[in-house]
Amino acid sequence: MADFEHYVGTASNIALEIERKMATLNIDWHDEAAMRALANEALQYNKDQKFAGLGTAPAGQLARMELCGLIALMNTTIGEGALDGQAIHGSDAWKALARALWAEKPSDKSST
Repeated sequence: MADFEHYVGTASNIALEIERKMATLNIDWHDEAAMRALANEALQYNKDQKFAGLGTAPAGQLARMELCGLIALMNTTIGEGALDGQAIHGSDAWKALARALWAEKPSDKSST
């Protein structure tokens, strides 16, 4: 089934949607502190916990939830592409977010 995947196009579309959500939420991808805060939020995001209040959530919160979902989808798309031997690259905004995600990623050192 992987032969039918168009990872580059999918990643491009997801990156564009991430940029749109960040613009909607006034998140500047040039602002490292804002990107690290977003990365931390995305890494802490629990879709099951937040899904319970979806119907009553304010628009800004819904946009943030959608952004966290897009970040997860982008990571999945890039990972699947890599497993299929394809190097997938996102936009400059995605690259800034990826750097922030990597910087905020919990260290495995605490589990030893």
